[in-house]
Amino acid sequence: MSLVTKLAEFVKRWFPEKTLANLERNLESTKIALSAEEYVSLSILVTIVIAAAIGVVSIFVQFPLPSIIVVPLLGLVTFMLLLFGLPRYLAQARASELEKVLPDALRQMSSTLRAGVSIDSALDDVAKSNYGELSKEFERVVSEVRRGRTLESGLLALARRSGSPLYDRAFRLIVEGIERGAALANVLDAVSGDIKEVHTIQRERRSATTQQVMFLFAVALFAAPFIIGLTVGVGNIRVGVGTAASGGLPAGMDMIAMTYTAIQAFTCGLAVGVVRYGKVSKGITYSIIFVIISLIVFTMAGSVVGGLGKR
Repeated sequence: MSLVTKLAEFVKRWFPEKTLANLERNLESTKIALSAEEYVSLSILVTIVIAAAIGVVSIFVQFPLPSIIVVPLLGLVTFMLLLFGLPRYLAQARASELEKVLPDALRQMSSTLRAGVSIDSALDDVAKSNYGELSKEFERVVSEVRRGRTLESGLLALARRSGSPLYDRAFRLIVEGIERGAALANVLDAVSGDIKEVHTIQRERRSATTQQVMFLFAVALFAAPFIIGLTVGVGNIRVGVGTAASGGLPAGMDMIAMTYTAIQAFTCGLAVGVVRYGKVSKGITYSIIFVIISLIVFTMAGSVVGGLGKR
């Protein structure tokens, strides 16, 4: 029995079922062909390796905080990023890719249906077209229908796998049209038009909020952590030799400055989610990345100043 398998059994036994279920849904929306337990196990192993590497680096590089605090802290952040940030980011990226080609695919299906072709053949036509991941998803639906699954169930499963609220709404409308016997070609055209309108609104929102988002990126990733790191580094420089040396910040100020930098970066990440997407939850991935990068910039700025002060 491999190490990953043993860890997977441990994870399944001790991790909350709700957490694993949410992770399973995110993984289903990505190209990661692992179960939730296997993915958590690999995340644990990767975190251990990274924590060990940070421990080795701490021997040669002086961090603002003791290594006994830095290594577990960065290990925890890495694990959280792997467990929640990476799957969520990959799922959102894939959902965005699928959403871009959906209107064209629906219009193609509408044109095919108007030519007198059945819905199954229309799906097969889209599956053989060049729509990337969407063609693969339609091919999977066609295969499932041929094995006995109902078309409605197959389309709803496709919407669930996409991880996109837009897909969920679109295919629920299509399924409702099929169940009520409506003119499906007209339904597809209407849904396609709605999706294009949503895309237009999203592009306008991205264009209108670019300046604010770039400001938050600059503040969270460079300006604030760099300035705070320089200030702490300069404040820790002691003038003089031996017992006559003077200067230096009070004990605990390094920790306070680093904590403030992390909180500020996390808040900026949440603000990006609100400004760009209108949802705080959308900014969690940004927050985790912002915290990691800001702490690295903070540490490097303090180390550079500290090194110059010793010359």
